[in-house]
Amino acid sequence: MTQPQKRTILVFGATGGTGAGIVRAALARACSVTVFVRSSNRARNVFDDLLPELNIIKGDACNEADVMRAIDPSLDAVICSLGIYQRSAGRDDLARATRHIVAAMQATGVRRLVCVSSLGVGDSRGQGDFATRLIQKTGLRFTLADKELQEQAIRDSGLDWTIIRPTRLLHEGGPPYYQWWIGAQPSRKMHWAINRSQVAELALDCIEDARSIGKALNVTGSLSMPQNAG
Repeated sequence: MTQPQKRTILVFGATGGTGAGIVRAALARACSVTVFVRSSNRARNVFDDLLPELNIIKGDACNEADVMRAIDPSLDAVICSLGIYQRSAGRDDLARATRHIVAAMQATGVRRLVCVSSLGVGDSRGQGDFATRLIQKTGLRFTLADKELQEQAIRDSGLDWTIIRPTRLLHEGGPPYYQWWIGAQPSRKMHWAINRSQVAELALDCIEDARSIGKALNVTGSLSMPQNAG
C-alpha cells in the first residue's frame, strides 16, 4: 500500500470498535475527520480526548435526509463501518443505510467509498477455520445476509469502492501483522483473528491506493510478515 496523504473523510459507524479505531488512525494521519453518529453523548464519551479535532454530525443512517445532509462535495472519501447485528431473517437495515450513503455520494459527486464488511460474505463465503465458519452459519447468519445486500448495493453503485472483509475482530492482543487476499482462501496456515486497529489502518491505506478500487479484500491476522495475495 502507498503512503497516506492528508484527506477529508466522513466515517459512518464511528463510535463502534472498528469505527473508533478508524477515526483515531485518520486523525493520527492528520486527516480532517467528520463522524456521523446516532448519539452525540456517546460520541463525546468515545472521543472525549479528540473532540476539538472532530466534526460531529448527529443522525440516523437509515434516514435518507440525514445521510444526504452529511455528505459534502468537498469530501475525499467516505468510510462505512456500520455494524448492525440482525437477530431475525428479512432485516436489511445495513443495506438500506448503505443505499442512502451511495445515493448521497452519487448526488454530490463524492467518489471514494471504503466499506468494512465481514468474512463470510460474497466470494469469501465459507472461508475461515471451523469455529469461524460455525459462527457464520449460526450467530451471524442473518447479519451476513444483510451484508450480502450491502455489498451488492456497493458493487452496483458505480463509485470507486473497496470492500474490506475482516475475520474475528479483537480490540487488542491479536497477531502483530495482517494479511489480505482476494477470492479463494490461501492454502497456507492462517490465524483467524485480527486487531481492529489493523483493519482501521488498512481502510485508510485503501483510500490512498487506487489498486484497491473495485476489489473486496479478505483480511486476517498474521504471526509473520505476510505476502499479500491479489
